[in-house]
Amino acid sequence: MKGTFVTDHTTDDYQVTELWWERIFLHFTVETTRDENVTFGLRNFNRKRRRPKRGERSSQIIDMPIFQEIPIKPEKVIKENGKCRYEFVINITAVKGTSFLDNGKWQVQANVPGEEPFTCSVAYDLAYQLDDKSRIFKYDDGKYSYDMSFNTYSVDGKTLSLMISSHFMIENKTWNRRRYVQEALTFRGKFDRIHMYAAITMMRAYYGVVEKLSPKHGDKIMFMTETRPYLWGNLKYIDDRIKARGLDKDFNITYSLRDAVGTHKSALSWANMITKIAKQDFIFVDDYVPVFGFINLADRTKLIQVWHAGEGFKAVGYCRFGKAGTPYPVGSCHKQYDYAITGSERLVHVYSEVFGLPEENFLPVGMARLDGFLDPDKIAEFKKNFYAEHPELEGKKIILFAPTYRGTGQKVAFFDYDKLDLKQIYDFCGDEYVWVYKMHPFVIDKPPIPKEYQDRIIDLSSYENINDLYYITEILITDYSSAYYEFALMDKPVLFFTYDRESYELTRGVHKSVKDDAPGKVCDTFEELMDALKNKDYDFEKTAKFREENFSNYDGKAADKIIDTILLHK
Repeated sequence: MKGTFVTDHTTDDYQVTELWWERIFLHFTVETTRDENVTFGLRNFNRKRRRPKRGERSSQIIDMPIFQEIPIKPEKVIKENGKCRYEFVINITAVKGTSFLDNGKWQVQANVPGEEPFTCSVAYDLAYQLDDKSRIFKYDDGKYSYDMSFNTYSVDGKTLSLMISSHFMIENKTWNRRRYVQEALTFRGKFDRIHMYAAITMMRAYYGVVEKLSPKHGDKIMFMTETRPYLWGNLKYIDDRIKARGLDKDFNITYSLRDAVGTHKSALSWANMITKIAKQDFIFVDDYVPVFGFINLADRTKLIQVWHAGEGFKAVGYCRFGKAGTPYPVGSCHKQYDYAITGSERLVHVYSEVFGLPEENFLPVGMARLDGFLDPDKIAEFKKNFYAEHPELEGKKIILFAPTYRGTGQKVAFFDYDKLDLKQIYDFCGDEYVWVYKMHPFVIDKPPIPKEYQDRIIDLSSYENINDLYYITEILITDYSSAYYEFALMDKPVLFFTYDRESYELTRGVHKSVKDDAPGKVCDTFEELMDALKNKDYDFEKTAKFREENFSNYDGKAADKIIDTILLHK
């Protein structure tokens, strides 16, 4: 059936429940409550991506995999207690006749006569163990290897299918070099990569010339972001503090502020940005900045990552190594940071994993944007201005809904708004509460709010600084985001709406268990969320404990510490 397009249909009716190794024999079981004539196969799986049309921000995934199927037969079929258990033993050296599995990704498929083929799901208990099931079979003195690893994949964000990755590998003796053209698998892809590599080569050459011609006296600073066309968050607070201390007279400050990730920028725009980079002594960034994966900064320039988030659950950077969207071992901008700022000492280990940096590169001095966060005058001033702009909200209790995005990155970010029942939310709010959306900036689609609900459900996603909204928030609802980190200082309840928790943990990845470590009540269903709101069931003691563990030494002077340590060498 090679070359056939089918819909990816995963079902829990047939579920992989066990998987283990016996030398070259891969054992796994499939269980079902259905008693019928069924055959099984290993299906080669590939998702297709449609190139973006003119005016579109990113490419779209075509939800039809292309496959070829290799029939497999169970060694045993056991029927008991209303279940049918199929036990398979696969000799990986002779899966297809006398051959190994080809390079690629494979799923277990069930075929029932008269029905569309099913992709077998995988039990959550097994899915959490899959990282430990991988095998590397080396041969020819280690110059080659056959690797088989296991992961999960989900179409609907709930049902998981088992993904078996089978690849023959050659030792990469020059792993510290990116091979842009070889990374592409199609002719069009290689053509695009040749064009890309030519542009990178010119960028590097241009940077090298301008950098060598630029005198460096330790007095040039640039604040840079590629995610917003304005200065915000930690960058803004450091910039403001430099000026408040009168240090802008001693330093020449420039800015590179673009909304560039996932969008096309002109050659002139890139040249202008690289010219600015080449002239700097210090560059402060607040997020992922791809250009530093393409050019190697001179030793005379120090790159400082002041990461915009405190602590969340979702895996980012090298915490996701081996999963979809992982950075490369070399050529990642994260590897170029001379300094990285964390909110506390206990976060150094977390971000050492995220950025792939040794712990000595970190300064655990706190988040600059929390400087003065609890200042009563600042809070009062914000409330005055906010309620002047939104008089209809004064006297209302704000429920701030601030989840992170779904998807592997900015280009394909989304949120499933169908998981919320607006009628139930509207009825709950009554005359006491207002539900406020503050969506992640990567999520382009705005929350759909019917006109009849807009007096109690509103969207403030365009509001620049979520921290300011905490001043007027009564209850925060988030998920895997780091939004709860700063909110913990407010000594108010947090709820975690994690409708796709197990799927998210197993596909997107987290660096710690949400259920065990969330500083507030975790609600896996919308019904649980509404019950928690109605009963004021917040598990608030977990929030208080988190605040004590993370902010016991909070002094609100992070920006000064960053300036003194990095710029003034104190």
